[in-house]
Amino acid sequence: MKSYRTRAELKYEVKNLLRGNWKKAILLYLIPLITFILTTGYNNGNSRSTLKYTASSFDVWTFTKVLSSFGIVSFLLSLIFLLINLSANFRAFDWLDDPKLDFEPIKSNFTYFRSPDWWQLIFIYVIINIFTFLWTLLLVIPGIVKGIGYSQTYLVYKDLNDRGLTDGYSLTTYITKSQQLMMGNKWRYFVLQLSFLGWWILGFTTLGIGFIWIFPYYKLTMVNFYRDLVEKNSTYL
Repeated sequence: MKSYRTRAELKYEVKNLLRGNWKKAILLYLIPLITFILTTGYNNGNSRSTLKYTASSFDVWTFTKVLSSFGIVSFLLSLIFLLINLSANFRAFDWLDDPKLDFEPIKSNFTYFRSPDWWQLIFIYVIINIFTFLWTLLLVIPGIVKGIGYSQTYLVYKDLNDRGLTDGYSLTTYITKSQQLMMGNKWRYFVLQLSFLGWWILGFTTLGIGFIWIFPYYKLTMVNFYRDLVEKNSTYL
């Protein structure tokens, strides 16, 4: 039986990394946090605007254009957030591997905007969303389960590319390997997510200010979860 780190151990390792390095962690995840808040607010605002529009007047052609423009803009914003968030996570991955790593936190947010492989991350994002949507059409629960199975895809991509082990790999290979890593670990991942529920509540009660510290702590813990998976399941990579 594989001996995985407990939730407490995963978090303890992250806390040790953050001790004396909170400024670096906050700066690394500040832009992803702001982007997340802005994109969430934009999508919620558009939903309210659409409802307001339909209540006051209805024209099929105009209504279709409104929905289309909202969808396109939301999609483009989600891609920007994706690249910023993944750039930060990938730097966090390097940082956890080398706690003494010297890097520029803010600049790290834009690593994949300068990479020639940025399009691969976007295509993986699209494929994952299509797969998850198709599973959700069957039932909501299978869609959630599959979404958890796909959760390590981007870190698999980062890890394998760093090791130079991607010759002949298609983009779906990273998704497959994520599912293999998550076999028997979906519940562990789900419970780890739930363990941050109290922190999220605290973040909201502080009018969002608490998220400045909570967000990097959470993100680094999720990256550490992947590192633990790989250590115990290296044959899948």
